[in-house]
Amino acid sequence: MNNQIDYSLLESVMNKLPSSQLTHTRSIALKYLKENHLPSTKNEQWKYTNLNKAYNLFEESLRSKNISSDSLDDDQEILNAIEAHWIVINNDNLVTKNHDIEGLTITSLSKNLDTTNILIDDSLTSLNAVMMSDAIKIKIAKNNHLTKPIGILFDYGANIDNQSSSPRCIIEVEDDTSIKLIHAHTAKVNKPHIINSVIQINLGIRANAEFLKLQNYSNNQTLIEKSKINLSSESVLNYTSIELGGQLSRADIIVDFDEKSSKALINGVYVAGKNQHIDNHILANHTHAMTHSSQNFYGVIGSKGCAVFNGKALVHEGAFDTNANQYNHNLLLSENAEINTKPELEIYADDVKCSHGTTVGQLDEDAIFYLQSRGITKELARQLLTKTFITRILADINISNTKEYIEGLIELKLKEVS
Repeated sequence: MNNQIDYSLLESVMNKLPSSQLTHTRSIALKYLKENHLPSTKNEQWKYTNLNKAYNLFEESLRSKNISSDSLDDDQEILNAIEAHWIVINNDNLVTKNHDIEGLTITSLSKNLDTTNILIDDSLTSLNAVMMSDAIKIKIAKNNHLTKPIGILFDYGANIDNQSSSPRCIIEVEDDTSIKLIHAHTAKVNKPHIINSVIQINLGIRANAEFLKLQNYSNNQTLIEKSKINLSSESVLNYTSIELGGQLSRADIIVDFDEKSSKALINGVYVAGKNQHIDNHILANHTHAMTHSSQNFYGVIGSKGCAVFNGKALVHEGAFDTNANQYNHNLLLSENAEINTKPELEIYADDVKCSHGTTVGQLDEDAIFYLQSRGITKELARQLLTKTFITRILADINISNTKEYIEGLIELKLKEVS
């Protein structure tokens, strides 16, 4: 497909989507897309991630006559494993919602767009907007402190016929509100499938958000997701990303410090096994003074696995008293495991504290020998050391009933890649 799609075909499929309050937004997005190129390895930000197979799969989905979704799979393990107010979105359509949570409103934007901003700032977010049949808005009113997490599950049905999905979720957390959110990409499918997802999060003044993203797709699935998070004055974000599955997974996490005295902790874990490609790109965009960001990502890459990390802190002129750091640590389990890592600082202000660093290494043979001397097999010793390395980041997750579940998934994944 050479980095382009058939725009006439795309427009034809777009016009078949139900007419709604999103129709005009789709047309704007299509115009933007036609004027801009889809990313390729010629772009610096996509240098190590080739999307040609994903584009081909997307175009196949456009040519398919069936653009409907499969039925909901009610037997999603995570719904029972983690106690939360679960919101299930089946191929862009809201199928379950809670009406009895004070201060929580869930809106289908195809029916009530109001003044909500639909992010269209690059070719992939515009492609998402062109193809979205709906978008879901979750709003938590001011002065609310929800102790039980809210879970968001995108479900497509195991035997979905459509080869692409374009979910979009917008989360508004108003002033003086605290919330715990779980964003689950765990619904596996049996056929090749690409998800081009956009998440928009806006935190009000003094809002506090714990956000956990968990991705454990099958090897049939490709996930491209952009998360755009805006922080108001004195707001606090604790963001953790767990990337375990998928044939290809690309996450762009952009945190905009829109007002002073806001703070973001951005952590991540990724495990890439055979023929997997996991790419994390993070931008902490410090436009105002007295803001703080911290990025800490730990990765394990097995035989014939590949991972990419690019963490950047951009400190604008006038953003004094900024504190920004980023660290990336990687463990290679094989000679043919691959990591491309690039922490970056770009600073245009004085009186700031910024640091970055990266490590790439292998398991300590002396530590393995020591464990073997205590009666532990070499295979189990490797698994224990690898788990200890990667799970230390889980200590910063403050959402109850999640750590044990995540540790179980990581254990299974490490057995697969060891």
